Amino acid sequence: MTPEHRRIRRTRLIERVRTVEQRQSALAAAEAEAQRARLDAVSAKTRALAAHYASATNATDAQSLRRAGTMSSQLRDLSHVAERHAKDARDQSDATMAALAQTERRRRKAEENYQVAVSNLREKLAKR
Repeated sequence: MTPEHRRIRRTRLIERVRTVEQRQSALAAAEAEAQRARLDAVSAKTRALAAHYASATNATDAQSLRRAGTMSSQLRDLSHVAERHAKDARDQSDATMAALAQTERRRRKAEENYQVAVSNLREKLAKR
């Protein structure tokens, strides 16, 4: 096998590896984005519930007023936790999107290298 053929095989293998990496990164980015969306929805729902219980004015006695206040407070705390988790998910999603962009650039470069190697070999064979 000539050095040109070995080079083509090697660049083709690198291109395939880069394609698999890019697909895995795309899958990870999609999962991170879905997780972010779910956590954003949970955060919004808990905020809405906390606001609802905070604005409830139908307490008939002190105990029901205290229960509503406690529920509102707990929902508010839960909302803050959900917001932190949503922020972490956004950060993770951004990181995976950046990784996806990087793997896409590497895949494109590997594809270009393969095309150049094939083109060089064709030119060399055409001269013979």
